[in-house]
Amino acid sequence: MTIRLMPEQERRIRAVLSRGAYESVDQVVVAALTAVEQRTVPGFAGTPEELDTLLAAGLASKELTEDEFWSSVGEQTDALLAEHETGPRS
Repeated sequence: MTIRLMPEQERRIRAVLSRGAYESVDQVVVAALTAVEQRTVPGFAGTPEELDTLLAAGLASKELTEDEFWSSVGEQTDALLAEHETGPRS
């Protein structure tokens, strides 16, 4: 599959890379696709802001590998879904 980026999209990817959050364009694309998948999971009760907070917290943590980060995001998303299904925590 060939993807053509608009200049603004390319600039944004380069900006992400320059901040050191990712080491390659491939990593940026994988992270972006994962974020889209997380946002489009049927039944996700969290707000986009909650998901953004989870993603930002994971990215800011240099202690986790990328696999560990995405696993953590999945666990926290599952917890949000479970909370929505059973009501707020006490």
